[in-house]
Amino acid sequence: MNKDLINGNIFKTLVVYSMPLIITNVVQMLFLSVDVAVLSFMAGDDSVAAVGACGPIISVLISLCMGFATGANILIARQIGAQDEKGVKRSTGTALVLGFCLGVFLMVITLVFARRFLIIMKCQPSVLHMATLYLRIYFLGMPVIMMYNFVVAILRASGNSVRPMTYMLISGVLNIALNIFFVGVVGLAIEGVAIATVLSNLVSLILGLIELIRNKGICRVEKKHLRIRRQEFFKIFKIALPASLSSLCYYVANLFASAAVNSISTESMTANAMAEQLDGFVYTVGNAIAVANMTMVGQNFGARRLDRIQKTIKTSVFYVTAVSLSLGAIFILLEDTLLGILTDNPSIVALAKSRMTFLCLTYFVTGILEVFSGSLNSLCRQRAVLIVCVICGFGIRSLWIWFVWPLHKTLPMLFASYTVSALAAILCYLVIYNITMKKYKKIYEM
Repeated sequence: MNKDLINGNIFKTLVVYSMPLIITNVVQMLFLSVDVAVLSFMAGDDSVAAVGACGPIISVLISLCMGFATGANILIARQIGAQDEKGVKRSTGTALVLGFCLGVFLMVITLVFARRFLIIMKCQPSVLHMATLYLRIYFLGMPVIMMYNFVVAILRASGNSVRPMTYMLISGVLNIALNIFFVGVVGLAIEGVAIATVLSNLVSLILGLIELIRNKGICRVEKKHLRIRRQEFFKIFKIALPASLSSLCYYVANLFASAAVNSISTESMTANAMAEQLDGFVYTVGNAIAVANMTMVGQNFGARRLDRIQKTIKTSVFYVTAVSLSLGAIFILLEDTLLGILTDNPSIVALAKSRMTFLCLTYFVTGILEVFSGSLNSLCRQRAVLIVCVICGFGIRSLWIWFVWPLHKTLPMLFASYTVSALAAILCYLVIYNITMKKYKKIYEM
């Protein structure tokens, strides 16, 4: 069911639309945590460390292309707001084919350079072979994974956040079952987890495609539109390139943080991987709210509802702050219990707690950052967002990791780079946002 995002009570609309997104992200994180738990119980801590070493590389490579899914989401949301049915159908067909092509590109790159990427990331030699194997199997399924992300972007742009949630629940349950089968029964360890991930994503993709084909609404996929059209491609590209580079700035800086963790010890790698599966819940909830805000702003921008855009952004900032802080406090109270489920090694628990406590209390800042960056992307200020990401996301984080963290090598000091850079970016975005809204008010009043 498609939600009307340009009419009605803003807070109610935001909450109703964002809740399936939140559930989707939380369930996805939960299933990732189950992956780690299955490996920890059935294969050992080295397997957990190997998968943890692959995480940042996967994030960076996918971020190179996920900006195109964001571009498709923003473009289609604008076209829906402007009631451009023909444009929506053409953009939807272009996005699906583009997603498959980008997935093939990532697959080829990673199959060739997987081991080299891990060596650059200072992966410990004891787990290098396992990590390389996991990365290659995972990226064999990248055409499926990438295409599914585009399907989700299309559905969410139309106001439908329930279907992606349903597919994630089905896929996640299947993923758990396959993990237990491949790791516990067949004895495949990390390769079993990778295969399970690919197969469960394939099921999600099939369900999503069936929904788009059967859809009787504006986003229905038709065979004649399944090709890359030049006009729609360049519209998506205009949004996607700055968005991809913006994400890449943060992810590359995060690679430096991961390399710093990896250089300490295998225990640090394991602790970081385990803590990330838990404190990541706080981040992913804030990210879901930011995505909901971005889609609402996009549709209202297409409908030229500036007053509603301003109220939506203010509401989203309040919403993401309240939810992130509340959830962060809960995870801090439960961190001993949660980490105890994953490992009984006291050294790993202590290291993981030091990261969790800091990030759980500060992830609300990242949530606010993503609300403003998503809003500005929807308001056609992609270049401005990119400049801020280069300066704050890459510059400040990298300088902190290179020059400040070596003075006190603890995980909280390392991840403080996230908060410092986010605060600086928010201040920049506030200035850009105010200038942008004044500009559009003058244009629409003419």
